[in-house]
Amino acid sequence: MSSSNDTVVERVEQKLREALSPKFLQVTPAFDDPNGSHVSIRVVSEKFENLTSLKRHQLVYKAIWDELQGPVHAVDSIDAKTPKEVEQP
Repeated sequence: MSSSNDTVVERVEQKLREALSPKFLQVTPAFDDPNGSHVSIRVVSEKFENLTSLKRHQLVYKAIWDELQGPVHAVDSIDAKTPKEVEQP
């Protein structure tokens, strides 16, 4: 992974940490994208409690809106869960 990927991923991670205070966060650039312009996001946050999947995704997109206007062209996938959902067997 190049440093430009790290920079884009780090900015996305920072924005998500600030907005969602996640218990777990993983931002992964697409393996075949040398610019890091496509990312996948896995996030666990209490802020998702009682929200639909659509509302959760909207919170994620709102947090990274500035990056979507520039270096990030697409979010390939979002897995947004609450801590309780992760703990369930």
